[in-house]
Amino acid sequence: MRQTVSPTRTATHRSAAPAAMFSRGPAALRRSVAALVFLLPFAALLPSSHAQTPMDLGMTYTQQRSKFVGDSASDNFYMRGATVDFAYSPFHGIGPVVSLNGMAVTNLRSEIDIHQASFLGGGRYTYSFGHISPTVWSRRASIFAEGLVGITHASDGYYPVGNTLATTANGYTYALGGGVNYNIYHRFELRVMSHYFTTELPNGGTKQQRNIQVSAGVNWHFGN
Repeated sequence: MRQTVSPTRTATHRSAAPAAMFSRGPAALRRSVAALVFLLPFAALLPSSHAQTPMDLGMTYTQQRSKFVGDSASDNFYMRGATVDFAYSPFHGIGPVVSLNGMAVTNLRSEIDIHQASFLGGGRYTYSFGHISPTVWSRRASIFAEGLVGITHASDGYYPVGNTLATTANGYTYALGGGVNYNIYHRFELRVMSHYFTTELPNGGTKQQRNIQVSAGVNWHFGN
């Protein structure tokens, strides 16, 4: 796994982009999450005729293991953030999914901050076990697997581009993983999931970062 941070500053120039540009990714993520939280109470009012096709809205806390550029196998660091995703499964558990992922870490090696916002889309397959608990609560559970592609916007780090250290960068992103949903009450479920999360951002080497993400949070399930 390789991350965008270089262990030394070898470039001769740095990008002069205004500081206001650095926070656009995280700020957009915060606004999107706030809007989703505001709209969640209204989701319970969806007409039953529209609730027959399974839909899922998940919100999770996410931790990502990344790595500094170099050959050391133990030179890792961790980013923390949140993931919001929405999936629609109109055909036997198969359907599209969109995901918004925001990660951050501060004071790496006493001087480096990194913020990343990833916008992804792809396909998901969900398998429902139905009622798995023979108690009065009659719990339900499901598992899912998904593949995603998209774009990551990174800011506040150091991204070598030629002889320049830029402070912002964009790159393609790929994620492959899955998770488990466990029903707690009506439409409310607990969720855990993990992804192999690959970004393609400048790092003075392979221009690719192979990361592992682990998430835990909640899911709102609508439909059958």
